[in-house]
Amino acid sequence: TYLKRQLTGNDLQTIYFFIETLQMSVDLIDYLFQYCIERGKTDFHYIEKVAISWAENGIKTPSEAKDFSYKYAKIVYTVMKALGKSTVPTDEEASYVHTWSKDMGFTDDLILEACKRSVAGTDKNRLQYADTILKSWKSSQVITMKDVEKLDDEFKKRKSSSASLT
Repeated sequence: TYLKRQLTGNDLQTIYFFIETLQMSVDLIDYLFQYCIERGKTDFHYIEKVAISWAENGIKTPSEAKDFSYKYAKIVYTVMKALGKSTVPTDEEASYVHTWSKDMGFTDDLILEACKRSVAGTDKNRLQYADTILKSWKSSQVITMKDVEKLDDEFKKRKSSSASLT
């Protein structure tokens, strides 16, 4: 059903390899197919490489696979690129993005706005700079770009009124 086609003999042999050799559960194999297909990858060679990678990293459950695979999520790479990084994200870098999107509930556009401001504000520690921005927005209950614009306007007003006092 996932592949929208009949499985071939080779496909079935590969699935058998997942079960017998890699010791993958049916739930993990099901998640493997969902994971690969969500990323537009339906080639069995790709699916097999992901399965082998998971097995080599001790992945035994769908939950472990989700945690392991988050590092390779599109938003993580988008954030790294927005911060001027082109290397494979580290676990720590992926963890920041995961915290911002999952734990703090920020949308991709807000995360990328914080990254844009980090790049404009500093050459070093951009990830931490973005983290500081997002934590500030979280405490100010920012959930949309309009909220960001409102905070920016309030900041400009405070800045201009304090400049006029001196």
